[in-house]
Amino acid sequence: DEIVRIEADGNYSRFHLVGGKTHLVTKTLKEYDDLLTESGFFRVHQSNLVNTKHIREFIKADGGYLLMSDKSHVSVSTRKRAEVMEMLERL
Repeated sequence: DEIVRIEADGNYSRFHLVGGKTHLVTKTLKEYDDLLTESGFFRVHQSNLVNTKHIREFIKADGGYLLMSDKSHVSVSTRKRAEVMEMLERL
């Protein structure tokens, strides 16, 4: 519940937490994607995995992005846009 999103940073992953803290971890985003998909996380872009509990809004401008609870903007890839829209309808 404390994780807002996880962002790829080369072969590392940067965790963005509630309250604005970040942690850099020595595992790839793919490893966390595999671990957390069943726990309410969704891969919206090659470099971002978001906690669906922290999504506040989908903004269609600029190709589409998610507004998160920490006020960050997370781009949604063109390839993932339809999946993201379906996921948001289920929430």
